Amino acid sequence: MAILRDIDYTAAADIVETLMLNGINSLEVSLSNEEKGLQTLIKLHEEYGRHIRIGAGTVTSKKQINLLSDLKIPFIITPGWDKELVQYALDNKLQVIPGVYSPGEIMQALSLGIEEIKLFPIGDFPVTYIKNLFGPFPHMNIVGVGGISTENIQSYFDAGVHAFAIGSDLVPRGATNSKESLNNISLQAKKYSQILKVV
Repeated sequence: MAILRDIDYTAAADIVETLMLNGINSLEVSLSNEEKGLQTLIKLHEEYGRHIRIGAGTVTSKKQINLLSDLKIPFIITPGWDKELVQYALDNKLQVIPGVYSPGEIMQALSLGIEEIKLFPIGDFPVTYIKNLFGPFPHMNIVGVGGISTENIQSYFDAGVHAFAIGSDLVPRGATNSKESLNNISLQAKKYSQILKVV
């Protein structure tokens, strides 16, 4: 999954086309810059929602959840653990991938029936820690976020992480649709896809 952050909606379509051509089939549009993020999310959802999985990231408020539910965005991602917010999203029929850090937060997420958790920042955890988590939580599905690169993604994948959301190492914050920018995104997307044998 590619993370788009602070991307102008006028450049987003070319970036998404580049990602899709190189094996990336899922996308998170961050709402850290809410106005720009929502503009980009709405445009991409309308144009590409039938071809690529597009969700909203950095979701932090019930107001955002209400809007995303009305837009029929298929999934949301929270930056950290907020049980009340997660429950509110579930009540609004949204798939939630909540940010968690500790075994206690993982337990709370699983108790709500969450199917995927975002372990953030995964780069702070050694691979042995990830493997150990599967002792008490053998059926959890981890989305690794934060600190992932082409150098370490294979080791986390081998440890059992089933998906990744990659930001600046794939699509830099504020990326444009200049030729140079798209070439760099294409190169990185191809590297990640080849490592995980997507293409």
